[in-house]
Amino acid sequence: MPEEHSGAPDRIDQLLGSLQESRTSQVPSNNSAGPSPTPRRRGKLWIVLLLAALVVAGGFLVLRGRKASLNVRSFPSGATVYIDSVEVGTTPLVVSGAAPGSHTIEIRMEGWEPWTGTVVAVRGSTTQVIANMTHAAYSLVVTSTPAGATVTIDGTVKGVTPLTVPGLKPRNYALTVSLKGYAPVTRTVDLSDPTQTVQDFSLIQAYGKLDISSTPTGAEVIIDGTSAGVTPLKLDRFPVGDYSLVLKFEGSKDVMDTITVREGATCAKKYTLDLGLGGLTVVTDPPGAAITIDGQPTGQVTPYTFTALKEGTHEVYLELPGHLPWSTDVTILAAQTQQLSIALTKLE
Repeated sequence: MPEEHSGAPDRIDQLLGSLQESRTSQVPSNNSAGPSPTPRRRGKLWIVLLLAALVVAGGFLVLRGRKASLNVRSFPSGATVYIDSVEVGTTPLVVSGAAPGSHTIEIRMEGWEPWTGTVVAVRGSTTQVIANMTHAAYSLVVTSTPAGATVTIDGTVKGVTPLTVPGLKPRNYALTVSLKGYAPVTRTVDLSDPTQTVQDFSLIQAYGKLDISSTPTGAEVIIDGTSAGVTPLKLDRFPVGDYSLVLKFEGSKDVMDTITVREGATCAKKYTLDLGLGGLTVVTDPPGAAITIDGQPTGQVTPYTFTALKEGTHEVYLELPGHLPWSTDVTILAAQTQQLSIALTKLE
């Protein structure tokens, strides 16, 4: 690439030519009667000529040695600038006296991804460097007392405390921490503020009520794998949270559900068990006989109709004072009512 001041040698030649003309004009012609120049005057003339040449050449060398400049800007401004790994200032910044050639530029700012690039500085020119910064990703650290609480960010479960969630952009997030037996806590976290990247929660115990019933009654209630009683089951102080519930009843398929107990509220659930149920009507002559089924007194006397007997075979035992006791096996069919009519034998 040609230099801007390559015409300087021509100027030297011109200057030498001018000095030569001046010297010639001062020499008298052959016809002149005046004296010729002395050797001393000719020496001074050559000294002046040499000094002038040195001045012009020096100026030419100075021009050839001019440095380059860099004009560095960033969005946002206020970023630290490093040139060839050396810190030189903050943006906006003009770097004068840069050596011509290739340079590595790095621009750093807290909360933003580092910007790097390579620029070529041109001698005697100013090179523009513009960096559009990108927001850095943040990590959110969540802790709780007690530990083991579920962490939800913007409705998505991320894990349990203590937890570090990486790769988050600097914006607002809805952060919820929940643990069985403790009131859930929700906060809005602004990750554009670096001081909010660590969140700690002190959880407080909380209780609700539980009311579980079933048809027929007497089903075993198992909550999170632990038996809590039989239906109807009412508990006035039950820790808040989500639970798995199983109802067990002989002759019925297990009933499985998920229940949620909230602070200060009653979680009421009623279940109809899937049984093979049938009916049985028992009539005696004379009436008034006590009815026992499968060895268990029913508290009922004839005539009486049972509507929720499990499908299968049952032993029916009848007893009436002054009469011989009577028993038999009865097969109950689902959705059907069997009829049992007995004439009791009177004791003599």
